[in-house]
Formats: sequence, C-alpha cells, structure tokens
Amino acid sequence: MRLLRHPVVGFLLVSGALLVVIAVVAGRLADRAAEEGALAERRATNRLVTAALVEPYLKERLFPGSSKSLPGTLDRFDREMRQLVTNSPARIEALTVRAADGTVVYAPDLSLIGQVYPLTAAEEAALLDGGTGSAPAGDRAPLVPAGPDGSPDDLVQVFTGSQTPQGRQVLVEAFYDVQDIESRREEIYNAYRWITVGPFLLLTVIVTCLLTLLTRQLRTASRDRERLLRSAISASDAERRRIARDLHDGVVQDLAGTAFSLSALSRDPATPTRARDLLEDTGVALRDSLKALRSLLAEIHPPDLHARGLAAALSDLVAPAEAAGIEATVAVHDDVAHAPDAEVALVWRVAQEAVRNAIRHSAAGRLSVEVGAAPSGLVLEVADDGVGFDPEAVRDRSSYGLRGLQSLVEDTGGSLVVDSAPGEGTRVLLRVER
Repeated sequence: MRLLRHPVVGFLLVSGALLVVIAVVAGRLADRAAEEGALAERRATNRLVTAALVEPYLKERLFPGSSKSLPGTLDRFDREMRQLVTNSPARIEALTVRAADGTVVYAPDLSLIGQVYPLTAAEEAALLDGGTGSAPAGDRAPLVPAGPDGSPDDLVQVFTGSQTPQGRQVLVEAFYDVQDIESRREEIYNAYRWITVGPFLLLTVIVTCLLTLLTRQLRTASRDRERLLRSAISASDAERRRIARDLHDGVVQDLAGTAFSLSALSRDPATPTRARDLLEDTGVALRDSLKALRSLLAEIHPPDLHARGLAAALSDLVAPAEAAGIEATVAVHDDVAHAPDAEVALVWRVAQEAVRNAIRHSAAGRLSVEVGAAPSGLVLEVADDGVGFDPEAVRDRSSYGLRGLQSLVEDTGGSLVVDSAPGEGTRVLLRVER
C-alpha cells in the first residue's frame, strides 16, 4: 500500500492508463486512416490503369449494337484486358466496363456482355465527374467474378468514370483481392501506431527519470529535515532530563526533607500546641507543593517512558486535571506492552500536548486518554467534552503544539487528526505506522 503512494509509481500507473486509452483511440483512428489510405492507393492505381491502359482500347465499335462494330473487335479487347490483368503489378483480379445505362460493355465472362446492371448512386457520381470510388464487390454479384477463395466477398470493387474518344461515358471497374488491401492497410497502420504511441512512450520515460530524480531529492531533503527535527527533539529531551534530574536531586529532595522535618517537629511533645498546628499546616502545604512538583517533573520528562511504564506515565500526566475540576481517566490496553520505544515516545509527546491543551483551554468536565494497538502500530485517542473550537479558524496561526508534531508524525508514515467543533468537545486521534 505504501508503494502505491510513491509518486513515481503513481505517475507510471496514470501514464499506463493514459497509454492504454491513447493506444485504443489512436488505434481506431489509425486503423480507419490506414484502411482509407489503402483504398486511396487502389483508387489512384485504377485511375492510372484506366487512363493509360484501358481508354486507348475503348472504341465505339466495341459497344453492343453499334453500327460500327467489326468482327474480332471484342476478341482483341478481351485479349488486351486479360493480358492487363495478368501482368498488372497492382494484382487486378478482374476488369469490367459498363455503359452509362448499366449495360455491360465488357466482362471476363463474355456471356454477360449486353446485360444491364444498373449503376449505384456512387457509380453514377463517378461516371458524371470522372471520379473514382470503391465498394465491397459482393454487392455487385453476379457481375463480379469469384475471388481467390471462390467468393465475391473476397474482392473490393474500385470504379473510375471515363469516356470514349466519341464522348460516350463508361465506368471502368477493377476488382482487387481484399487480402492485398488488408496487407497494405496493416503496413500503413503500423507506421501510424508508432508515430502516435512512440512519442508518448519516450515522454513517459523522460518524465519518469526526471520525477525519480526529483523524488530522490525531495526524500533526501525530507530525511534531512526529519533528522534535524529528531535531533532537536533529542536535544529537548536531554535538556528535559537534565532539568528533571537537577530538580529531583536538588529541590525535590530538599522539600521532602523539610516536609519530613516539619512533620517530625509537629509531633514533638515539646513543641507548643499553637506552633504544632502551624507546623502541621506548613507540612501539608509542603507535601502538596511536592506532589505538584513531582507532577511537573513527570510532565517535563517521565521517569519510565517505555511500553510497560506508559500507563503510569500517562496517569502522572493527567494528575493536574483533578485540580482543574476535570475527571480524567487513562486506559492502556494490554496489547501495547510490546510496542517499540520509539512509538511509545511519539504517543507520549502527542498525549502530553493534547492533555495540556485540554486542561488549559477546554473547560471540560471529563477527559479520557486511551492507547491501543493495531496491526499497523499504536493508536492514541485523547477526548474531552469541553467547549471545543473551530480547527479552520486557527489553522494559519503559528503553533509549536500539536501542529508542531504533525510533520514528525507524517514523516514516520502515521497520521494525526484533530476533530473539534464549538460546543462539541475535542478529539485528538494519533495512528503510528510501523
């Protein structure tokens, strides 16, 4: 799952999807263009064949019923056309000639001469303007001869409008093997395909290399930032430990000794009653101050910050809530016992900031701190029923609290969510990823 969040992988997935779409769309367009290109070549060939090889033999006496008809005219024309079909580099399968009214002037099957096969609209248009068109040959059966596989459907009809020297309009029709046209279509299609997809593939490779380089630079910068942040946190922890140690070994011990001495003096029979009461009150005040100082030391740096000591450390953390009139509860599930110290430290720092904010600002009646374990890592939830706030209203304010920890949490792959609204309390949810 983490691999899918990698920008290079995401780019490659999107590029792959786009490449498939482009390949499909471009393939269809290229296929259509290739087919049209192959037919256009056959139409150009047919115009050339008509002008150079057929028109010179189109004489008035060739037409059925012509008064100028001479014996042997049709036979000579038939020999010329069969030789043309046999020797044509364009691989013409057959050739026919029809008059404007559809009368067959010439066909390889001489028995068809004189029969009428009306022209289609496309054939009439080509006849009138001397143009060229094409159509499936199977539509013109039985005028069409059988193809290489024995069926007219294996041929494509290409027709060109022409006329005799006397001005009589005729339609010259050549029939080509559909497989030849298909082969030419494939050649044109392959050229179109690489022209369309090749540049995109090249662009994808170049952008992937650039994105990989940029990602490495960003990750290096992120690791440097994380290292600096951890160094700052480590320095802060070291300073906290020093302060906590100095206070514990100095002021706390002195206060504890003083409180013990006052308690002992207050119980001395030689001490006057009035002084005894004053000493007892002073001792109680010192012990309360000592308790508050120890809670402060736990907040500054807990003495047992690891998985098994997390519950005690959190209990010391929420101890000041009682003085603020807040009912605080701590729940640490058993499955947290084997969590790594790094995860426990992060949970502690977030809990420390969330509890501190709740005590200072929430005006809550209840505060709960719960830590559990999930397959991906630890989960911390700090919730209160206080006044709440609008997270959007304070998003742009400078803060070294929870938002100051946001970067560290995200760098470890975790997530930190602050859910709150005016009058609805606040919920801080931390998910630590292993």
